[in-house]
Amino acid sequence: MANKYRKLKSRKGTTMVEVVLSVLLLALVVTAVLTVMGFSQRLILSNSSETKAAAQAQEITDALITRLHSAKESDFESLEVCGAKYVEKDQFPLAKEDKQFTVSSVQEEDGVEGYKIETAVYFSDGKDRKCVRLSAFSAKEGGSTS
Repeated sequence: MANKYRKLKSRKGTTMVEVVLSVLLLALVVTAVLTVMGFSQRLILSNSSETKAAAQAQEITDALITRLHSAKESDFESLEVCGAKYVEKDQFPLAKEDKQFTVSSVQEEDGVEGYKIETAVYFSDGKDRKCVRLSAFSAKEGGSTS
């Protein structure tokens, strides 16, 4: 019996089973790493697209605040700012427009008259189409505070 163990110990190299198990283990590790890398890349691209859309919504809102003080309320529908188009409040946000806004005259509880501005910018995260929405208020020049 001792002779049998000596033969096993004296063999050099690896068996086919050991090689197959090693390759299988390596394949599992590589698959896991690639899956995590792919998920991370999609997450980074999604966040980048959303950040870009949010910046565009802010740019549209800022431009609207500047333009609203020189425009008449009847001109809102014809306004086009930074590539964004006016959408009626009851249709906002309109999925077929990538960049859009709606404006309405409002009076705040404290009596300040102004404009409620809502902006929407659509973006793709690789799989779905999503929307960033931004709301802002801009007081009318010479607005009543009664």
